[in-house]
Formats: sequence, C-alpha cells, structure tokens
Amino acid sequence: MTPPLPNASLQGRVRRWLAVVAVLVGMALMVGFGWRVWKQIQFNQRVARGEVQVETLRGWMTLPYIERVYGVPQVELRQALGLPATGFDDRSVRDWGKEANLDSDVVRRIVEKQILEHAPPSGD
Repeated sequence: MTPPLPNASLQGRVRRWLAVVAVLVGMALMVGFGWRVWKQIQFNQRVARGEVQVETLRGWMTLPYIERVYGVPQVELRQALGLPATGFDDRSVRDWGKEANLDSDVVRRIVEKQILEHAPPSGD
C-alpha cells in the first residue's frame, strides 16, 4: 500500500496559500487603518496649532448653509473658490469642487480659511 502523498501535499499547499492570503489581508487592513490614524493625527495637530477649528465642515454643506452657520458671506466663499457670483445655491461644497476641478482637500482648506478669517477673535 502506498500512502496518500498527492492529497497530503495538496492540502499542505492550500494551507500555506491560505496563511499567505491571511497575512496579506491583515497587512492591508493594518496599512488602511494606519493611514486613517495618520490623517487624524495630522488633523489634530492642525487643530492644536489653531489652523483648523472647523471640525464639523462636511462636503454636503451648501454655500448658504455655511454662510448661516459660520457667518462667512457667500460672495466671499464664491470668490475664494472661483465660482460664479450667484446661482446654484443647492449645490454642495463637494459638487462645487468637482465643477471647478479642485481637489476636495483644496476646497476644504479654502473654506476653512474663509471661516477662520471670519471667526470672532478668541478672548484667550
């Protein structure tokens, strides 16, 4: 009688490949979550330096909404973003960025800068 070598070696190879795939998936998850942690750390550092105080700024917000909530005149936001002076009040900041071919981070920084310029001085 011969031992079942082909079956045993096949099972060993499958187990090895499953182990490799599991390690690669684990590494991918670590890199992904590490990237998110790094971005959050950078954001927190910007907040600590006083560069950003607008933690609640979101892409769905419209220019009239930002004007109401943060007190930044819509005209100035439009000028800073290079947008038409009037119209399309229902477009979100994200949509305006796509329309103007601007990266979402660039749009966010421009809007944050405008908000910080119009923020009341802190009494610290």
